Amino acid sequence: MLDWLWSMSVAEATGFFFALNILIVSGAYCLECIVPRFFKTAPQNLQHSSLELLLMTCTVFVNAVISVAGWLLWKHGYLQLNRHAGVLTVLRDTLVLVLLMDFALYVLHRIAHMRWFYGWAHYLHHKYREVRPLTLFVMHPLEALGFGSLWVITLMLSAFSFESVIIFLQLNLYFGIAAHCGFSPYPKWLSKTMAALAIAEPDFHLQHHRDETVNLGFYTTIWDRVFRTNLR
Repeated sequence: MLDWLWSMSVAEATGFFFALNILIVSGAYCLECIVPRFFKTAPQNLQHSSLELLLMTCTVFVNAVISVAGWLLWKHGYLQLNRHAGVLTVLRDTLVLVLLMDFALYVLHRIAHMRWFYGWAHYLHHKYREVRPLTLFVMHPLEALGFGSLWVITLMLSAFSFESVIIFLQLNLYFGIAAHCGFSPYPKWLSKTMAALAIAEPDFHLQHHRDETVNLGFYTTIWDRVFRTNLR
């Protein structure tokens, strides 16, 4: 796959990343439509405002542009990927990426909730307290740019394995959609197990949308516990 990505022209890479991001949002929309048929506690028949649709469109555009920028940095040698990593290296790199990005996103999220920054951009995401999968993509374009740039900068810190980058991106999408599904689809025993392992489950972020002073983490509850911003 890396060879295929490397062989692309700028136009081909741009088309690919735009198509990929459109596909991701389309998948979230399909989930939003299908899930209520199987879970009675899922949000039902929620309408999308024109502002939501506009912000989602902007997020797709920004994410695609960030992806192209990361691809260009890789092509020009500013971003390195390990193409020959073993299983243990892949697992290690995945864990490092999750913890590193979780901490960086926690810090960025706390900054976003400061009065000046909140009124400037982040308030748009919190206009929608009844979250559903597409809410993940409802944010100010500059905020999407900030999150995306943070990811690219993190990748430039070390030559992470290609497989760990792919795994992390899948985990990031899963946690993002799960956190914004608007209910907890897991059985109680699994939710309790995740909480015990400091893994953020859907109710964790749902509480943040109901009380913006708590639960600022993304993938884990570690930093909220350390900095005492978890719901107690």
